[in-house]
Amino acid sequence: MLTGGALLIAIGAGLVAAHVTAFAADETLIQQSAVHYTSDLPNSLFHDLDARATNRLYPLILSIAFRLFSGASAVRVDHVLSVVLFVSAIVPVFLFARTMLDSVWSAVAVAVLSIAVPWLTLTSALFTENLSYPLFWWMMLATCRAVWRPSPLRDLVALLSIALLVGTRAQFAAVYFGYLLALLAVAVWRADGAAGHARRLARSAAKVARGYPLTLAILAAAAAVVVYEKASGQWQAHVEHLLGTYSDVVIRNGLPSNMGEGLLVELIALALGVGLLPAIVSLAWFAKRVASPRADRRWIYMSVSGVVLVVFLLVTVYSQGGYIGEVTEERYFFYVIPVFWIGTFAALEDRSVRPGELLGCALALAALYASIPFVSPLTQETAFLAPVESVVTHLLVKRLPELGLTGLTVQDALALVALLAGIVTAVLWRRGPRARLWWTVGAAAALQLLIAGYAYAVIDGKVDGIPGRTGGNFAQLGWLDRSARSARVTWLDNVPTVTSPNVVESVAEERTTLFWNSRLRSWAQLTELGLPPDQWPLSALPGLALAVNHSDGVLGPAVAAADLDEVVGETDSPFLQLEGTSLAHSPDRILTLTQPAQPVRARWLATGLQPNGSIAAGAPVRVFAFAAQSNTVRALNVTLTVSPASPTSGPTVLSLRLGSARQRLTLPAGAEPRRLTLTACFAPGRMAVSGSLSAIRSVIVSEHAIAGVIDAVEIAPAPASPKPCA
Repeated sequence: MLTGGALLIAIGAGLVAAHVTAFAADETLIQQSAVHYTSDLPNSLFHDLDARATNRLYPLILSIAFRLFSGASAVRVDHVLSVVLFVSAIVPVFLFARTMLDSVWSAVAVAVLSIAVPWLTLTSALFTENLSYPLFWWMMLATCRAVWRPSPLRDLVALLSIALLVGTRAQFAAVYFGYLLALLAVAVWRADGAAGHARRLARSAAKVARGYPLTLAILAAAAAVVVYEKASGQWQAHVEHLLGTYSDVVIRNGLPSNMGEGLLVELIALALGVGLLPAIVSLAWFAKRVASPRADRRWIYMSVSGVVLVVFLLVTVYSQGGYIGEVTEERYFFYVIPVFWIGTFAALEDRSVRPGELLGCALALAALYASIPFVSPLTQETAFLAPVESVVTHLLVKRLPELGLTGLTVQDALALVALLAGIVTAVLWRRGPRARLWWTVGAAAALQLLIAGYAYAVIDGKVDGIPGRTGGNFAQLGWLDRSARSARVTWLDNVPTVTSPNVVESVAEERTTLFWNSRLRSWAQLTELGLPPDQWPLSALPGLALAVNHSDGVLGPAVAAADLDEVVGETDSPFLQLEGTSLAHSPDRILTLTQPAQPVRARWLATGLQPNGSIAAGAPVRVFAFAAQSNTVRALNVTLTVSPASPTSGPTVLSLRLGSARQRLTLPAGAEPRRLTLTACFAPGRMAVSGSLSAIRSVIVSEHAIAGVIDAVEIAPAPASPKPCA
């Protein structure tokens, strides 16, 4: 049953994950780290500009696929691998539940229900949680075993499990302190037979020293490092270097004012995500069990896991800055969900929970639902980042008016549902074991699967108004890897940066190309173009700063330019085009893969254009057309596609000159893009023709005086003996 359940869930989630083509910004970091780790290990593992602090184990595993397959295929394989990793949590959760429950079938049910959850949608993205979830519960097993039967070997295993977990996310360092606190507390509790506080503490300290030497050594070393760093004044600088964007977790001053609200909103979201009833039943059972400590294995496991979880949750909500409203993400907290199911089946087995206690828990939850709003909107990304809050809010907003309950808010509805669920559970709890089981487990599992199913419907594009994450052509997404002849392709920064007619936003184009094509390994930029620097994560790759010789178009320095085996850049870019052989175009033909001529030279250059390709008043644009071979090419036809500066702000006038060819172009407001051809004539022995574009009449667009936008520049050999060159 355990294996069958895991296979069924993995196949269902894997079929969706295998067809995911959308990606979040954070996924580009992980994908780039995975590509980075395909060579130069272990050096590349420790020198990774894309990695956030210690978050490297997951991309290291994903890098195997990038060693074996091209970029698009590797991403697809890694999506399916992420499903396998997530679902593998069924094993440690089962083993943990087996120590807490009498029935092996109850442990199986806990394990299956702990992976068939709304947060399974995380497998549609390359996020570290897919690996963190199983490792978290392996860590729980290891730390509980180490506290239950202390020994240096078990202590080592526990520390190794924590180290692996920290290798997925830096915030899991909190688990170490939870483990330390738990083993100290249990040691003191076990020594309560010693006479006097001094003897009791001494005996506890001796047992901890014998059983956990490595844990204490790490604590002492960490304390010494902190003291030294503080004394030397290098503490903040070294923390920022080590943790990067996560450094504010360590060096933040004070506690966020709304940590409590931040933790409670996650609690009620997680409770709803497991069907609400397990939260009511398990909270009642845990309260009774904690109040009656026993020196048995189950109580020790429950206590240790509880301490570790509480410390982890507190540090997590602290690290995210308390309650963060619409950007709250359940993915940071969902590790606790097996606890709800374990407590539920434990309550069903020992039958010590009373109906009144269940009703009390339901009242407390109802009060929380009435007090704390769910505000995350349902989007393509919240369907896996915060599936419960976003899905439930979306469904209630949509369904309440259909039921005639227009005066009922989402908070009111959730509070009433929690209260009614508690009343029904309390009533059925008196009916006997069968009624308890079918209601508590059956109804909760159905609600859990309903939320998960709706979240998957969003991801699969089945919910109106919300773009899905699946669909698209993998062969087209991986066009660059499929067409490139070189293992190293360079991104040429010649793409306009602001959306305008026939122009794409460069950041989105960069990330899409980079994410799906692992052969894109560097970038090249000409500062004289005036384009902003390449954006993250492309900026983390090795880069080249080049310049164009205006007399012959050759790029320098020569040593750096020689590394441009193949380049990808905008097709017919108005900024810069290289001479060479066109190997392939992107499916939308926005980008072209080119094998540059040697030595690498430009065939077109424009300096002074605005980053979106527009021509500003008072800032003439210098343009250059270059001949490939001065003895054979006497003229080039240069065709410019020019759009009006604004569809509504009035006509503009441009002056265009290229060598001896001159034209004036009037662009009425709202006119279609105009195509204008000039002929560049090369004097004997000369390989360049220069000219200019300038604004004669402009309009104000976004506080700038603009005369037009150069969308594209097409270069072609002119017919033999053209009249303009006669």
